[in-house]
Parts: sequence; structure tokens; C-alpha cells
Amino acid sequence: MLVSLIIGAIRSAAEHDNEPRRMLEVLNEQLTERGSATATCMVLRFSPGGTVELASAGQLPPYLNGVEMQIEGALPMGIINDVDFPVVSFKLEPGDSLLMMSDGIAEAQNAEGELFGFGRIEQMLRDSTTTEEIATAAQKFGQTDDILVLRVQRHGARMATYAELQEVHS
Repeated sequence: MLVSLIIGAIRSAAEHDNEPRRMLEVLNEQLTERGSATATCMVLRFSPGGTVELASAGQLPPYLNGVEMQIEGALPMGIINDVDFPVVSFKLEPGDSLLMMSDGIAEAQNAEGELFGFGRIEQMLRDSTTTEEIATAAQKFGQTDDILVLRVQRHGARMATYAELQEVHS
């Protein structure tokens, strides 16, 4: 039920405003009205020029080219009204990749109670491990929570700016 509510709210919010912070605010309003429903979420908007706007509600920071991004923490949605969700803007250059994952990866526990942890994730990223290999390693380690590992990579050549084109034709 919660997932259906969130998907419907995302679709409705996106019809009126696709600004990431505003989308989280609308979702948060819907969840706080329900009283006991909470969720972490990250909303990203990608522009054709490579600019990315990212708003987070309690979601783990993504990794840009294998390095954890420093973004301000925020409460999950549905806890309190009028949360100021942090927004970060950055640029993905051709060849850059952005890796996002749910907390079910880092929080996977083995039989001894040891966490899979961020150190293990960072080592796997240094070793150029695929998203499937990360997910499988967490599952084998003892993952029981939700699981998501998603990599977005920008392809293609960088587009010349208007000023650069003018210099070529001068």
C-alpha cells in the first residue's frame, strides 16, 4: 500500500512540478497525513547538458565515480511536516557514473552480526565491481532488507557551448 501511495504521489507531483525538492515536499505531506508511514527517498533530475539536481529524504548519499558524495543528511519522509530537504546540484561529464544504493546493502549482517558496511562497498567500487556483483555480495553476506543498486552513466561527447562555437567561427 505504501509503495502504491508513493508511486501515485510521484506521478501526481511530477505533472505539476518536477523540481526535486518540491516533489519530496509533496510526498512528505502525503505521508505525514497517513500518520505512521515513513520512507527514505531520493529524487534526481537530469538535464541534457549533464547537470543533476538531487534532493534527499534520508537516503544514503550516492557515489560519483566511486567516491561517496558529501550531501547534507535529512529525515525520511513522513516523520514531520515542513522539512527542508537538502538539494545538491552537480554536473555529470561524459564517462562519469553515479551509483545509488539502498541501506539494505550497507546494513546486511552475517550470522555473527557483522555489518557488510561502507568500507566493503568502497573497496568493491575501487575494484570496479558491477552493480550486480555488489547486490549479490550483500545477499550472500546476509542481506534481509530491501535491495537496490543503480548506476547511471553519462555517455557521449561534451556539447560545445555557444561561446566555444563562436570562437571556432571567428
